[in-house]
Amino acid sequence: MEYLELELLTDEIVSYRYYPEGGEEYGIVSLNRKTGERIHDLPCPGCSSSYARQAWMRIEDYQKQGRFPEKGIAAWC
Repeated sequence: MEYLELELLTDEIVSYRYYPEGGEEYGIVSLNRKTGERIHDLPCPGCSSSYARQAWMRIEDYQKQGRFPEKGIAAWC
């Protein structure tokens, strides 16, 4: 599980900080809203890349819904 926090939202880019397991360390991922390209702005130190992938998947869901909440959660089994 990880917590997401909106970092930046423009017509072209949306960025979120992701906090794996609710820790203090975080990474930042972005999505180009026009092309769908995933951008890894800042990897989370010592964290698996699975956390970034889960954050991108959540952001892509937000894009489909047309809304970007200030905070969110990504969880998987």
